[in-house]
Amino acid sequence: EGVMAQRLVRSFCPECRQAWTPDEGDVPADVPLQRCHAERITIYRPVGCRHCRETGYAGRTGLYELLVADAEIRRLAVERAGANDIKRVAADRGMRTLRNDGWEKVLAGETSIEEVTRVTKAD
Repeated sequence: EGVMAQRLVRSFCPECRQAWTPDEGDVPADVPLQRCHAERITIYRPVGCRHCRETGYAGRTGLYELLVADAEIRRLAVERAGANDIKRVAADRGMRTLRNDGWEKVLAGETSIEEVTRVTKAD
């Protein structure tokens, strides 16, 4: 048993995405910039071209979050624990949030930081 959440984000146009080195003040605090520097990962941003009608995006991809209802999660639900308490326990047990999945897609060069922040909430 589990609960899945999903959000759609726009994917970069492969013809015009542009490499970008953001400063820490340019992005939300939870963007894993340290990992980008350590692993030499390139972050991209949308530009716009005739292929994408000047939007910088072509197509969509999904962000996913799966909450597996194990015994502890069920106990919290029965006790009517708050959503933040349940989310904290699930994260401690390895659940990847929508936002974290979004950051993985940013690091993979699939979508932009702006798209992830547009469709998700900070943890």
